[in-house]
Amino acid sequence: MSEDIQLSTADKVVTALLLTSVGGFVDAVGYISLFQIFTANMSGNSIHVGIDLGGFDVAGLSRPACAIVSYVSAIILTRIVLEIANRAGVQRIASLTLSVEALLLVIFAQATPVMHGGQIAEQHSLGYFALVATLAFAMGVQTGTLTHLGPLTVYTTFVTGTLTKFSESFARMVFWVHDSRRSGMPMPDIVRHLRTQADAKASALLLGTWLCYVTGAALGTLSKRQWELKAIYAPVVVLAALVILDRVRPLADVEEQHQSASLKHPG
Repeated sequence: MSEDIQLSTADKVVTALLLTSVGGFVDAVGYISLFQIFTANMSGNSIHVGIDLGGFDVAGLSRPACAIVSYVSAIILTRIVLEIANRAGVQRIASLTLSVEALLLVIFAQATPVMHGGQIAEQHSLGYFALVATLAFAMGVQTGTLTHLGPLTVYTTFVTGTLTKFSESFARMVFWVHDSRRSGMPMPDIVRHLRTQADAKASALLLGTWLCYVTGAALGTLSKRQWELKAIYAPVVVLAALVILDRVRPLADVEEQHQSASLKHPG
């Protein structure tokens, strides 16, 4: 039996929030530098693809398409690596995937393209597409690395689904409070029980995830004004810390291990 000490749920929540801040930071820097191309938020890129298709703008279509293909490819490859590692009993696989992400971010930060008004000047060069692919692939690797926190699925590079789940959990919590009041439970008891009520906990986590994403984006914007592409070194430091943490306490998610086992042994 493995003697590895797994992260507690609270530790995993902190890890997810840190990665979400990284996602917001990188997406903001990429969006500004790459002329309105998201490297984590593929919903926005999909809208760009639709607009370019509707406008018969083949040249414009290639930019968001590059990000989408790179991002999806990274998720697929990351999930394959995680599944292989899980079947082989390897727990410290997150340190590998997060190291790959950090390396890709360093490559982006080291780039020296011609900049104009805070944006890469040549947006149809091979170098430009290489930078789009690098950043989008890095975000795909992060998305594939950590998605489950207990029963919740939390994505650390985009928050559309997070806001939807928050709204649903919050609505259920409101009805729980309403039903508890109707059953005669005193308000102090309701407030005390909210600390452990499932939808209240989920709402707090999901709202915190959104706030971390927004905060990361704000910090990314401010940092880019000061250091341009080298601002990306900030999330690299966070990733390095998480890589070290994974070597001490594996980030491998028990929920995902169970999910993998159910795929291998259905029924």
